[in-house]
Amino acid sequence: MKQILFSIVLLLIIGMANAQYKELVWSDEFDYTGLPNTQKWSYDVGGSGWGNNELQYYTENRTENARVENGTLIIEARKESFGGMNYTSARLVTRNKGDWKYARIEVRAKVAGGRGTWPAIWMLPTYWEYGSWPASGEIDIMEYVGYDPTKIHGTVHTQAFNHSIGTQVGTSYPLSDAETNFHVYTLDWSETKIDLYVDENKYFTFNSSSEWEKWPFNKTFHLLLNVAIGGNWGGAQGVDDNIFPTRMVVDYVRVYQDAAPIDIVGNEFVKKNETSLTYSAANIVGGNYVWSVPSDAQIIEGQGTNSIKVNWGQTEGDVKLVFTKDEFNQTYTKTVKLIVEPSGDNYSIHNFENQNIENIKAAESTENTFTFSVEQNSLKVKYDVQNAAAPPYFTIEFDRPIDMSNLSELAFDMKTFNLSNSVILRADLVDASGRKTDATPVFSIYSVNNDGNFHTYQRDFTGHWITTLPYGGTVDKSRIVKAIFYVNYGVYGKNNKQDSLWFDNIQIRKASTGVEKIEKNSIFSLYPNPCQDFIKISMSENAGNDEIITEIYAIDGQIIHSQKNYEPEFLIQLLNFEKGNYFIKIKYKNKIYIHKIIKI
Repeated sequence: MKQILFSIVLLLIIGMANAQYKELVWSDEFDYTGLPNTQKWSYDVGGSGWGNNELQYYTENRTENARVENGTLIIEARKESFGGMNYTSARLVTRNKGDWKYARIEVRAKVAGGRGTWPAIWMLPTYWEYGSWPASGEIDIMEYVGYDPTKIHGTVHTQAFNHSIGTQVGTSYPLSDAETNFHVYTLDWSETKIDLYVDENKYFTFNSSSEWEKWPFNKTFHLLLNVAIGGNWGGAQGVDDNIFPTRMVVDYVRVYQDAAPIDIVGNEFVKKNETSLTYSAANIVGGNYVWSVPSDAQIIEGQGTNSIKVNWGQTEGDVKLVFTKDEFNQTYTKTVKLIVEPSGDNYSIHNFENQNIENIKAAESTENTFTFSVEQNSLKVKYDVQNAAAPPYFTIEFDRPIDMSNLSELAFDMKTFNLSNSVILRADLVDASGRKTDATPVFSIYSVNNDGNFHTYQRDFTGHWITTLPYGGTVDKSRIVKAIFYVNYGVYGKNNKQDSLWFDNIQIRKASTGVEKIEKNSIFSLYPNPCQDFIKISMSENAGNDEIITEIYAIDGQIIHSQKNYEPEFLIQLLNFEKGNYFIKIKYKNKIYIHKIIKI
């Protein structure tokens, strides 16, 4: 019984927190001066009569007709010749800047008065999915005609109910001071009905229907504010030219929707001493917000509101929110961790000595499969590719985002026998926003060494942080969260192939710098050059146990081969190389030597 009661109480609390409350999702408080905010408002422009034989020309970006001053929006109708019409005014719209399906909309306004005026606060469909007017619907939150100054009107129009066939559904509300005093005109629009209010007094309800001809209000609509002059209704008793200029004054526009589940939104990973971080929660009307952060962090803005800005410290910790409204009281927590900012010249991402491969995941595919295991402290990747165009890939997710601002080179050791002759490889880095380093040129390895020994492959991403989505965008190198490895993929991939490759010592490191050009009496020689199947490297010094790192680069700078040796003579296999020019780089005793080779 206690468990049942607890469940009921819990459901009531969840309902109070999420369903009952409204969240402010869009607003304009007009706390600026000049033209209306272009991020929120556009204009309908022209003098076509607008389907109602109206007499005004609606202008655009003209302060004489639409401006913000003294904390209010003014839409002003004027007696002047413009665009072939004798009056000017403005019609502001939120189309594609404020579009909603189900909402509570509040507009506090004084209407434009005088015989011949026709101010309105109303809504039209954004996409007209049921067809042209009136099929897709219209919601008139407030209409006023100056020749009848004792009331305002609320109406809906649909295919079945509209004024063109005399079946419109609406009503009036007595209001004798609409021109001289501010009133709040409200639409409360849900899946089941439309309610209209004046100053919280409900005066009209329209219930939903399963027939679109009666209820097209299950689509996205936008808001319009305008002052029309004349027309079939507003000009039914003519126009008094002595009233101009006349204006509608709007104090604010606020749009609310059902609040999403309360949750703290903001970066989970941050840098030490990072500034102006934003953490927020649903902006619930009447809610009380009390925030706290770790002792070495500081809330610099927003305490008491639904959104704060924080200067972080040097330790990890929790951002906490205590939210209260009426009888509801709940604490929410978001744990914030530090981004890895490596020191030194290299940082190991994964060496597989701890047998941990939980962060390695294959792409979801029914055509291509990967299996992962650890053999002798290295990662074995076995693949079965039926569709190389899919493409086949796996990811290595990092424990935390890594800042690669200073260590820009990705490097790893890999070996394969390439028995299927299908091992080609590409590696992309991915940031916390999901952007990949997938713009050409990419880190591709088309010729792998197939001798079954580990060889080092690396790529300096300096200058290669470009992504294709969005086109021309940039990967955030300070928040790299994973690497993607494509295997036997794309136009060079082969279908119906199986093979294995091994990875070890995946790391980021400082890119190689300081190149010495080869001299005539070099410490090494190449033979043959030009070459076909192989090239032989001979060191003039006795290398002994000193490490010799040999790398081959394509003409565009892409590394396509790397290997380590300890003997004074060794071979590099070139069977899989295409014909053309390459550069060979030898790293020996902290010096770098470069030479050109030709494959024929």
